[in-house]
Amino acid sequence: MATPMSQHQPCPLLTKLPSELRIRIYEDVLRFDNPIKLRQHVPGSESTTILRCNRQIYHEALAVLYDVNIVSVSRNDFCAKTTSALQTPILAQHVKHLRFTRFSESIACNFLLDRCSVCQSDAKGLVELLEHGMPMLKSVTIDYSTQINAFLQFKDLVSQGGTNTTVDCINIGVYRVRADRLDDLDFTFRHRPLASCWPAIVRLSSMDISQQEKDERLVPLRAADPDVPDKLWLLFCADKYGQLGQLCNDNTVEAWRTEPWLSGSHDEQRSNTLHELTLAVQHFMKTHTAVQCRRYLTSQITEVFG
Repeated sequence: MATPMSQHQPCPLLTKLPSELRIRIYEDVLRFDNPIKLRQHVPGSESTTILRCNRQIYHEALAVLYDVNIVSVSRNDFCAKTTSALQTPILAQHVKHLRFTRFSESIACNFLLDRCSVCQSDAKGLVELLEHGMPMLKSVTIDYSTQINAFLQFKDLVSQGGTNTTVDCINIGVYRVRADRLDDLDFTFRHRPLASCWPAIVRLSSMDISQQEKDERLVPLRAADPDVPDKLWLLFCADKYGQLGQLCNDNTVEAWRTEPWLSGSHDEQRSNTLHELTLAVQHFMKTHTAVQCRRYLTSQITEVFG
């Protein structure tokens, strides 16, 4: 993370440009396409060198850096039993958007029976930190795709904890956390590969175009994620041709058929159905490979779906 350098010469950027224009320059220079890891530097990539130009620029631009970017973190960065040398240096008073790349406990707590409150299964310390420790925080996303069981345990513990905190499934692979002190915070858990690909597959399945055109539209989805698109596409094709029951159990088929009609249903009913469908799709994705699904679609489509 860049730190301000002393500057004795007047800076033209400060003396000649109005603050509004300076802010726009900072936004252009410091806006990155992907979530940023504040302790990471890749040679040849964009950097935050502008923060070292001048003390005033540092303080002006630092707020912009946190305003226009998502900061990539893990529970390791907030663990009470992890040395600060192994943690991302986050300025809690500035951070606005966080993305947890995984939901696993810290490296330190992974080897301890007595885990810190941040790394415990109910993540109580982490939730309290988000509630009280970051006054500017607007959004938090936690990718649970590689720790599904840990997330499900967290969800169960929250629902049994006797607090006002709730975890509701609002879309396939997307869960919203709500609490009294989190009303203004967009706090979600996401199975990132599933949640990212699902809307595109839904749109593709509803298009009135030829099978060849649909196959062509799958190509960029596969390029972005070689694993998930074919798995989801097989499920949609199986449903279209009445063969979903051959791939999934009865509860999954019922949830799949109910999902399109959930928009007007009660929030709890909708959440429960979406949760059951999410579990079923996650299980299917875990037990099938993309190669298997693509082979099933291409070599047996006439026999199975014809």
